[in-house]
Amino acid sequence: MMNVFVAGASGNVGKVLVKSIAEHRDLRLAGGWCREAGEDLGVLAGIGPLGVAAAADLEKGLLETRPDLVIDFSSAPVLKNSMEIYLRLELDAVIGTTGLTEDELAPVGEQVKSKGLRWSVAPNYGLGMNLAAAFVKKVRKYYQYVTIIDKHTQEMANAPSGTAADLAREVGPSGGTKSKEVYPGVLGADIAGVPVFSERMPWPGPYSEHELKLARRDEVVTVTVQDFTSDIYMDGIFLMVSRIKSMPAGTFIRSLSEILDL
Repeated sequence: MMNVFVAGASGNVGKVLVKSIAEHRDLRLAGGWCREAGEDLGVLAGIGPLGVAAAADLEKGLLETRPDLVIDFSSAPVLKNSMEIYLRLELDAVIGTTGLTEDELAPVGEQVKSKGLRWSVAPNYGLGMNLAAAFVKKVRKYYQYVTIIDKHTQEMANAPSGTAADLAREVGPSGGTKSKEVYPGVLGADIAGVPVFSERMPWPGPYSEHELKLARRDEVVTVTVQDFTSDIYMDGIFLMVSRIKSMPAGTFIRSLSEILDL
């Protein structure tokens, strides 16, 4: 039985995590951290009392519960500080919170390796997105042009999404254009030479969408992945959780695709 602590336990993904861990035969909810300090995590998740209260302080909560693993789906503004705590307490972690740059994550990865920990810091744990991304990277050499569009609700903390930014870095650069921007940014943000667009609208629920367009002369291939609930991340998260403890010490994973049979 693995004891798991959930950071961001009252968020869209956090609530589903609490519910899913409670139903999982090999996992035990050791504790959690969110803004609703002192409240029962099961009540927050809508499944009734579990007898596990949300910690008011992340570090104290971790010291009191001593989990085997932390799953973090909190928010970008607190992520850097949270990761420092996980490193200091030498905890293994599965992190889905995005918002930090590659330059900010690089020293984190080095510390994970030097301390002999096992971390997964991936921008997206959805099977559909990772499988679609694998296809795009495989055929990318045949298409000169590529653009990426990410769509989320207006509550999304960052733009572009971590998924869109990471994918751009992996598949770029795109072919150029002769168009001159009349308004700054109208041709998209330039991430590793790939135009990336973000759209934020009041979609119902935790809707998200990523559209990838590949193009060559006279042909455009469009791949769209739409996610309607946070439940779709659970298969990928628990696949990572089930494997991460058996990985070599010093493992720093940056994508779910690293453990998928593709």
